[in-house]
Amino acid sequence: MATEYWAGRTVMVTGGTGFIGSQFVEELLARGAEVICLFRRDNRGVLAQLPATDRLRTIRLDLLDESGLETAVGQEAGGVDAFIHCAALTGSARFRRDHPAQILDANVRAVSNVLGCARRHGIQDVVLLGSSEIYRSPTSRPTREEDDFRAGMPYAPDGYYLSKNYGEILAESYAHEYGMSIFRPRLTSIYGPRDNFEKDTDRVVPSMFARVASGRPIEIWGDGSQTRTYMYVTDLVDATLQMVEKNKHKVLNMGTAETVTLLELAREVCAALGQPERITFDRTKSGGRRSRTLDLGKLSEIIEFEPCSLREGLRQTAEWYRRHRMRTS
Repeated sequence: MATEYWAGRTVMVTGGTGFIGSQFVEELLARGAEVICLFRRDNRGVLAQLPATDRLRTIRLDLLDESGLETAVGQEAGGVDAFIHCAALTGSARFRRDHPAQILDANVRAVSNVLGCARRHGIQDVVLLGSSEIYRSPTSRPTREEDDFRAGMPYAPDGYYLSKNYGEILAESYAHEYGMSIFRPRLTSIYGPRDNFEKDTDRVVPSMFARVASGRPIEIWGDGSQTRTYMYVTDLVDATLQMVEKNKHKVLNMGTAETVTLLELAREVCAALGQPERITFDRTKSGGRRSRTLDLGKLSEIIEFEPCSLREGLRQTAEWYRRHRMRTS
């Protein structure tokens, strides 16, 4: 449910042409905010999809350019009220495997620049999008927010995983030393319109869409019984904005209570696109952890909406995909 909290406030969104960042830009504009969209590139033509309004300003900027970021914030005559940091270097599983140093360095420096700039300019609210991937320690119950680096942080040669942990550690240190208000939503698998549906993507939902649309079978590693949760992107945006508005929890698991197997997900994707089920299994490859379930007790305390069901979210994603992808593929 929209509130008046954001009306008239100036919000800077990093990664504003990305999958999630662009959704924040759009929703903040709908709530009456002045939005500054920072982006490094717009290779998927997202800028043209954003609302045409004089309350939206776009700036091409590499977040590793600290002086450029400082200039972008400093030139706002009325100041910036909030930062929403969505930008991150990630890439495919192969890229993450081959370039851990590059990913770790870029992501931690970007977070450092954002936090430092926010501190110097007295920006009231800062949101750093995190990831449930930071949870690596095994647990027999749903993972709680406290099961993070404070309880144990096993090393892995994965720059993205490490950068999300170190980014949060830096945020916690800034909040402690400077009294800053820093919100850290930890995301489950997010899907929806404007996701990366390119052929080389290996994110689960868009890769399934791309395979079905091209007539190829969906390939599942393992037997397909491993369970996951998925959250529709606009639900994530709404929940994060409510997290800031209510200021009750600075750290929150973001997800839904709807758990499905990978096989069930594949079938739902086929149904959403109106295509027959073509699903294969590669049991020689690991399907990953058997279950990834987040404890959502704290999230349920603040959200004022019912999250979109997976079936409905996939249906809406399929509608967007048909309009923006299938006609040009």
